[in-house]
Amino acid sequence: MNSGQLCMSTDRIIIHHSLVEAFIPRYVERVKALPAGDPADPATIIGPLINTRGAQRVSALVTDAAAKGATLLTGDGAIQGPNGTLIRPVVLTDVTPGMDIFAAEIFGPAAVIHPVDSTEAAIDLANDTDYGLTGGVISRDLTAALDVAARVRSGIIHINDQGIADEPMAPFGGVQNTGYGKFGGTAGIASFTQQRWVTIQHSGRPAYPF
Repeated sequence: MNSGQLCMSTDRIIIHHSLVEAFIPRYVERVKALPAGDPADPATIIGPLINTRGAQRVSALVTDAAAKGATLLTGDGAIQGPNGTLIRPVVLTDVTPGMDIFAAEIFGPAAVIHPVDSTEAAIDLANDTDYGLTGGVISRDLTAALDVAARVRSGIIHINDQGIADEPMAPFGGVQNTGYGKFGGTAGIASFTQQRWVTIQHSGRPAYPF
């Protein structure tokens, strides 16, 4: 998905502590296995960033976090490749508000995992941002998921799915400092309201090709 250079890309994964031991090793294993390199190679999943400035920005976010005590679960933010634009995927945890990456829109191949103790803590953390475009709520309890979705401040939220999705008939846009209004669907005057797009995934999606 554009090596994370997408406004809908997942920057933060907020997960209950009870699931950490089961989730993190499997997630990190998948990320480590993603082939990174030349985008002309059909086997490549993670290609370079748009330019050297973009790569330097993402690298600086990761380096700052590591220097301030974040744990790098995979990747180190080092810039590679002949053009200085390739960064292998990075997964971090133990990220705190004093780190630049905590509040940044990463816009690159990096994700932060935030373990929390409760649903309330997850909602508070999800809303502790200047941005509010899209997100996902994963739960076997649909009623609980809908309650969380209603309390997370975002223009778009997908239940039992990740955040990357758009449809021409649905309003696309965020809240707070995200973008500049809504597009598609019933946009226009509705941009002055808090209209939201919420979807529910009742069955599994086809597997990604990687």
